[in-house]
Amino acid sequence: MFDLIIAADWSAAARPTGPQPRKDAIWVCADLKGTQTVEYFPTRTAALDWIDGWLEQGHRTLLGFDFAFGYPAGFATALTGQDAALPLWDWLAERIEDGPDNANNRYVAAQEINRLFPGIGPFWGRPAHLDLPDLPPTDRARDGHGLPERRAVETVVPGAKPLWQLAYAGAVGSQSLVGLAALSRLRARWGAEMQVWPQETGWTLPLARIALVEIYPSLWPPALAPIKDQGQVIATAQALRDATPDWFTAPGLQPDADRIAREEGWILSVQPAASCFALPPGIHWTTVAEALATLRATFPCRQAKQQVPVGAASGRILATPVTARRANPPAANAAVDGWGFAHASLRAGVIPVVPGRAAAATTTADPVAPGHAIRIFTGAALPPGVDTVALQEDARVDDWGLHLRAIPKAGANTRPAGEDVQAGDAILPAGRVLRPSDVALAIAAGHGTLPVRARLRVGVLSTGDEIIAPGATPPGIHDVNRPMLLSMLSRWGVDAVDLGHVPDDPDALRAALDAAPVDAILTSGGASAGDEDHLSRLLAAEGQVHHWRIAIKPGRPLALGDWKGRALFGLPGNPVAAFTCAALFARPTLLQMSGADWAEPVPLRLPAGFAKRKKDGRREVLRARLRHGAVEVFASEGSGRVSGLSWAEGFVMLPDEACEITPGDLVDYIPFADLGLA
Repeated sequence: MFDLIIAADWSAAARPTGPQPRKDAIWVCADLKGTQTVEYFPTRTAALDWIDGWLEQGHRTLLGFDFAFGYPAGFATALTGQDAALPLWDWLAERIEDGPDNANNRYVAAQEINRLFPGIGPFWGRPAHLDLPDLPPTDRARDGHGLPERRAVETVVPGAKPLWQLAYAGAVGSQSLVGLAALSRLRARWGAEMQVWPQETGWTLPLARIALVEIYPSLWPPALAPIKDQGQVIATAQALRDATPDWFTAPGLQPDADRIAREEGWILSVQPAASCFALPPGIHWTTVAEALATLRATFPCRQAKQQVPVGAASGRILATPVTARRANPPAANAAVDGWGFAHASLRAGVIPVVPGRAAAATTTADPVAPGHAIRIFTGAALPPGVDTVALQEDARVDDWGLHLRAIPKAGANTRPAGEDVQAGDAILPAGRVLRPSDVALAIAAGHGTLPVRARLRVGVLSTGDEIIAPGATPPGIHDVNRPMLLSMLSRWGVDAVDLGHVPDDPDALRAALDAAPVDAILTSGGASAGDEDHLSRLLAAEGQVHHWRIAIKPGRPLALGDWKGRALFGLPGNPVAAFTCAALFARPTLLQMSGADWAEPVPLRLPAGFAKRKKDGRREVLRARLRHGAVEVFASEGSGRVSGLSWAEGFVMLPDEACEITPGDLVDYIPFADLGLA
């Protein structure tokens, strides 16, 4: 259908990204009849000039950019009076300033847009140094702006993020603001030679020479390349080369298709589904990937920095990068016990021995005269006049002096200064959870204290009239979850706070949540939709629900939200589901809030020692362990079978899609050790 494919991975950077190719910058791949050219650009202007050069060649072209071509329903109408995306592009082009050096006013422009809406929002997220009172720094500060959170296509694509977030990890909103302004100017340049799909064409194949489309590179595994972004545009261009006409036409079968095409737009290649999941119809179920992406974007680290003695730093999270204060070793030293001398000064025969010895790295010995030797021990600094050490096993001393069986090579059995680390070397990155070995390195590099993040305080609250204390006499259900979750938190390096137990009473629950002296809260029970499930209703009415129906088994119901400035994980009441959801959702979020890197474990691909058939629609997590080179799973998938948690040593992760596993098939296995739970 197209001779030339151009796939652009965009950036909203406010300054040039530098001469060296790097990630999180602009990458463009041009594929002309199967021959690819990939380029990195430090500025948007340079990228657009390069793209223009290709367009001027006159080929039938499919040109894709990886930012949203429209906004959720109502946004365009509020700004332009028209429920159409293209007038909005022009409106933004008049207000977005974007210089050739990438300098732009996107945050100021977003604040001005926010002022046109009631309440606070819709845009949020900005650098801390910007004084923009009408552009809230966090999602939690938004209220009453009246717009949907997502476009229709973003409810279909796993991991697609809302356009309202302008800053912090995973933000995509800034790209669209500067990108749409740029595309408005691109359309003006090419006029009738360019059509925007589907805003101008509807759900038909564009007929103009240049088809301008929205793409989403994360839909395809990146090609092998030194930088992931580079690999993504290569893979995207390859996928677009194989596009079929139904990529352009099939989305027109969805409800409200005409308005979506005109106002919101669509991602090329995404096919709408009658139901995203094989779960109750009429309800949107959030994928695991989308839920994790929301958590990652919503809960950055805000913990203060503090200095602690290096001996107390193990298990803490490094707040800033650490460089070596001194070389290790600080001076050239002996690697063995033996005899030291200057290699070039030796002569045949007996070697005179000078008085004294070099014993420790902190002692100094007198210079050793040429042709002489000195007794030296492992770790001792080489005295002046010594550059080589002979093993004591290869030497003999008598009244005449030192006799060597053989003269070693110059420099033998010595370690140069800074062999391990040079002064000024980067030794530990920010966000690292410090291990005893890291502490050893910091001490060797001259540090007595280390900059770490203040510990995150995380509370655990049990709910329900049926819950009784461990060891208490029935009737009732013993509180398995609260002690279990507190133990899990302690392994993750946070301060675990026992918030106790509250009955099925909304006022008591509200009071417990309000009074909790913590940064985040884990609850168990009460997150469903029953008469006594007060958590979900309270969270919706007085807090903020990010996701509620998440397509995972076990794990229903699971509420992910925010209670008045604190992350809240409304875990299921069944212990297996609570354990699973805490490990998969709470752990990476709490570690990130604590200052560590986002920590989703990479599964091992191992042969299955079991058989299972799974329906389409949700991620399934099985308790498992590795035996005799194969992964076996627990006999029951019931969420109340706590014995399966003790039996298991990890999880098998089955994909969202339908699958059938037979013994020997490779499956994804995550050991509990990779979840901090071994």
